[in-house]
Amino acid sequence: MDEKQIIWSKRAESELKQVLNFYIERNKSKKYSLKLLDEVEKMVGLLTSFPYIGRISDNGITRVVVKEKFLIFYEIYINAILIVSFWDGRQSPQKRIDFD
Repeated sequence: MDEKQIIWSKRAESELKQVLNFYIERNKSKKYSLKLLDEVEKMVGLLTSFPYIGRISDNGITRVVVKEKFLIFYEIYINAILIVSFWDGRQSPQKRIDFD
């Protein structure tokens, strides 16, 4: 099986940046944000080889994989994996538009 290209939606990019910036401001350091980014990159890299590791959502299209307290929502296409959302699971669910 060929590895698939990873594409981040504008929404997912924005959500990831918001989370990283939150921790930079809160911790007054980039250390945790850089560690988190590295872990996210590893998880997304794993998806290129094993795209079906995530749990399928109710809509039958979107999958979710959990990395600690963070959720990565993605969809699998023929040649790519689209990261549709990056979510901190500790936030209120009302802040997130439901994909189901």
